[in-house]
Amino acid sequence: MYIQTPIKDKLDSKSQPRGISYGKPAGWKTKNGLGSNGFNESSGTYGTRKKEPNQKKKTSLPAFTPWKVILVSFVIGVCGILYIGHVFSTQQALQEVRQLEIEFNKAQRHYNATRLEYDRLVGPKEIYQRARQQGFINAGPADQIIHLKP
Repeated sequence: MYIQTPIKDKLDSKSQPRGISYGKPAGWKTKNGLGSNGFNESSGTYGTRKKEPNQKKKTSLPAFTPWKVILVSFVIGVCGILYIGHVFSTQQALQEVRQLEIEFNKAQRHYNATRLEYDRLVGPKEIYQRARQQGFINAGPADQIIHLKP
């Protein structure tokens, strides 16, 4: 059902120049019952440019209530404490790894020095010297050709 309010001023729309509304809403901004095709629409807003407010805006609670802010700050604090604890434990683990690496390198150097000393004791030079002292004679190179007599 379409209800029309009585006209306050009887100015003829034909006598008004186009585009001047004399303090009233422009004619194209008001809602008319007919759509752009001349038929009644179910909502009555088809073909109009300005929408009427359907109802008064409902007042709603703010999205950030105090208990939500407290909860979020508590969760962020717990996450921060866990992160800082993780950083400290990681630094401690890194320090232990570096200490073990230093000990490993020291043991590796000691092993290499001992191995070199052992290789010198059992190396060919030492063996040849001991053999000469005991009366052995050097046979020369080992790749001599041996001729067998038939």
